[in-house]
Amino acid sequence: MTSSTTTSATPASLSELEQGLEHLKVANYYLRVALDQVADGVVIVESEASDPKCGPKVIFSNAAAAMLAGADPETGLRGLGLNDLVAGDNDATTLLQGLRLAVENGGCHECECHLQSLRTQSPVPCTWRVRAVFNSLRKLLNFTILISPSHSTATAKTEARPAADDLDAQSVQLRKENLAALAQGIAHDVNNLLGPVTVRLSALLQQLQDQPALAQELQLVFTGLKRARQFTSQVVNASKATPRKHEATDIAALMRDTVEFAGAGSNVQVCVRNDDNLRLALADPVKLSQVLQNLVMNGIQAMPHGGYMDVEAHNHLVGAAGDGTLKPGPHVRLIVRDRGCGIAKENLQRLFRESFTTKADGNGIGLTTCKRFIDEMGGEIRVTSTPNVGTEFSVTLPAASGSGTTRQLIPADAAPVPLKHGKGKVLIVDDEDDLRKVAHMILTRCGYEVVQCDNGQDAVKIYQSLFRTSTPPDVVLMDLTLRGGMNGTETAAEILHLDPDARIVCTSGSVTQEVQMVFLERGFVGVLPKPYEAGELTQTVHRIATMMKRN
Repeated sequence: MTSSTTTSATPASLSELEQGLEHLKVANYYLRVALDQVADGVVIVESEASDPKCGPKVIFSNAAAAMLAGADPETGLRGLGLNDLVAGDNDATTLLQGLRLAVENGGCHECECHLQSLRTQSPVPCTWRVRAVFNSLRKLLNFTILISPSHSTATAKTEARPAADDLDAQSVQLRKENLAALAQGIAHDVNNLLGPVTVRLSALLQQLQDQPALAQELQLVFTGLKRARQFTSQVVNASKATPRKHEATDIAALMRDTVEFAGAGSNVQVCVRNDDNLRLALADPVKLSQVLQNLVMNGIQAMPHGGYMDVEAHNHLVGAAGDGTLKPGPHVRLIVRDRGCGIAKENLQRLFRESFTTKADGNGIGLTTCKRFIDEMGGEIRVTSTPNVGTEFSVTLPAASGSGTTRQLIPADAAPVPLKHGKGKVLIVDDEDDLRKVAHMILTRCGYEVVQCDNGQDAVKIYQSLFRTSTPPDVVLMDLTLRGGMNGTETAAEILHLDPDARIVCTSGSVTQEVQMVFLERGFVGVLPKPYEAGELTQTVHRIATMMKRN
């Protein structure tokens, strides 16, 4: 009896173990990405030296540490001893003594040593901040060391400076590339979270014609989701060196929509006003809406007991002499004025610095991002404030020449894309369970036969099985970032090798308009960026399912 019980529990235990390992892998990935964003070098070394000649070995290093040492960021410094990283015996002695002092002094010690560059052989003076890591029983587990170039380089040789400058430039470039990768990952994850809600809500709204009050409330939520989709696409674009093209933007419409969204549910009354003949502004409407949303929400937070705010837009002419960074000519000025607690005089000059915030739970990046966005648009943001009276932000942007064509944000009454019924077989390949199940439900209701799986290997097997029986899917919805095994691109390549006429649609939370052509060139017949609406899903499937077979 005991033996039987133990045996029956084994599969469940193995399954839990596999899930635990998968969670650890995901957590390790996010930890690695996060550490790669740290500007200084981070290395984790053994608690004891397995080889006295090399010293304690590196068991982890972030990208910045690899760049400082002139190593390949992909391989890093793993396996190297600390004695290999410092310039000479004196530095090695100093650093090993620093490890010992960290243990004796409660866990921390700081020392100065020269980091030996593996690429240029020119040592770099660095500050090494050592932390001894213990478990709950005070057993030494390892040492974590933060390595940063010393600010005092007066004693460094003149001929070594080009190498140091070169390393600094490479470090900056590496951080930019890491930021872009992190931004794309964040956009993908956020879009995946928005996906099931967007699909379900867009379908539900089309069933509420007889309940106008409820439909109106849900419409506001749906509009917020669509704006969130626009904003997440900007996360990737914001990290790129080349800003997107600006366009003639209707500031009055943008103000109305953004203020309604940002002020929903607050006890602050926002008064929106603009000139009757307000010019169009040359701007990125999505980024500008983000700026306005940030300023409005800051004002609301400054008035926790309620009150009044003004959001205004006026035509503004900059004279021939210019005005600060503003060039002469017609502009549009956007003003956000609150009657809150105000900002102390000594803090006004620090507002747009990345690390500054007066909020206990703030990170100080909101206004920094606002300024960067406005600078990219050729505009300027200014602030005036009086404690206990209020704060006024003004954003001035160049006016668009001529009447132009406006592209507004999603209007508040934007209806969902209508559903499209049809026939055919659809294979959904997506590792997001909620989204896959909701898409399955919507497509089934619209007349399609649906097969689903959550990984590339099963997708190839399913397609192969259906292909052999001459009943291949009419459409394959392929997520790009599948966990474990093959990713979406690799899976699509396998299916196209089996059936060159396969109709595969790329679905992902990180696909932007700029890279859609790349996927079409790889054999995909369409791109459906996440989060998509139910109508967008069914319209795309209907279009692909009824298209002519490719030659």
